[in-house]
Amino acid sequence: MRDHLPRVLLITPWAPYPFDGGSKRVYTLCRLLRDRFRFHLLTFAPRDEPGDVRAVAKELQQEAMFLRPVFDRIRRVRRPEEGAPGPAALPEDVRRFRSEAMFAAAGEERRDADIIHVEYDLMAPYAQELGGLPKVFTQHDVGTISFTQSYFREMAGWRKFLQIGPWLRRVRFERDAGGWFDRVVVTTAPDKRRLSRIVAAEKIRVVQTGVDLEHFAFRAEEPEGAEDTLAYVGHYPHFPNEDAVVNFCRRVLPLIRRRRPKTRLLVVGSSPTPAVLSLARDMPGIVVTGTVDDVKPHLDRAGVFVAPIRLGQGIKGKLLEAFASGVPVVASTTASAGLDASAGRHLLVADRTAAFAEATLSLMESSSRRARLAREARAFVEERYDWNRLADGLGAAYQELLGARAEAEVAA
Repeated sequence: MRDHLPRVLLITPWAPYPFDGGSKRVYTLCRLLRDRFRFHLLTFAPRDEPGDVRAVAKELQQEAMFLRPVFDRIRRVRRPEEGAPGPAALPEDVRRFRSEAMFAAAGEERRDADIIHVEYDLMAPYAQELGGLPKVFTQHDVGTISFTQSYFREMAGWRKFLQIGPWLRRVRFERDAGGWFDRVVVTTAPDKRRLSRIVAAEKIRVVQTGVDLEHFAFRAEEPEGAEDTLAYVGHYPHFPNEDAVVNFCRRVLPLIRRRRPKTRLLVVGSSPTPAVLSLARDMPGIVVTGTVDDVKPHLDRAGVFVAPIRLGQGIKGKLLEAFASGVPVVASTTASAGLDASAGRHLLVADRTAAFAEATLSLMESSSRRARLAREARAFVEERYDWNRLADGLGAAYQELLGARAEAEVAA
């Protein structure tokens, strides 16, 4: 019987399927904690696209296959129209997700909840209307509190100074949002240190991102020709992913092709933007897959996984999936910063354009080096990043709040 389990109202900007890095984290934690808590999902419905009714129906059907076994209740609210007004004090992307219908739904759903858990800062304002229930907030990436790591598209030359105002608005919002919650979850210890500059440190808990070691099984061998196939995975409306792959294709890939002209790049992941789609149109040997049910088969086709990320903080689940699958990784310092991995042992780390190209080539041209890195990386994630162990951290945060609430009720 599940009726006695504590009820968690999970509020997200989109359903945790199709999977991207953040959605997979949300889904996996709920799946692994389902024997200890009941999860109710409140989220926005996918926006209907003209002439694409069948695609939306298929997406909802696939969501049901994954979400229904995990969430006891699922409620979707219609997305606000693009350009809908919102408070000027909020960051622009947060305003886009402000909905009176969502406020009303959250107020109704809270009646059956013991804990409120808000995922992503896009949804943080809804916590203000939810009364005295214990509230948890997951801050997936604290990079926005650093001006140089913020996700503005115009960050080159003098134009970056035009973004100081929006950045200050973002920092004030992140500070205020921290005050609306009883616990703030981050994915790395460095993220906790950064966020504690503007949010009370005693509220912050670290729950690292992990990897499903069973699903991302270590491949027995590389497929033929894998050494000339590179891969990258991302959710491309998230600007750091678009920036990473576009910059790689324009600056790094041409250097690699000088020595290995047959090099292919698999650009895997959800909702490719026009800038990402144009890569496949304008450059031969680049395959943009679009949203896929499972990134694992695409990873297994690659000889090297590249992660040339320049913006953002936090653990990159895509790196853990490549590690687990046995695909050697070349990553930027930004991409690898959230991990405790050792450069040269578990992965190669490079930042400058020529250095990143050379590191990638050094793996493409040495099967023994690829194999050694792959073995070491798999052992690393088995020891440190198994989801089954990491999920306990979120469960402990829930229980901590429930215990405090029970004590307060007894004292009253």
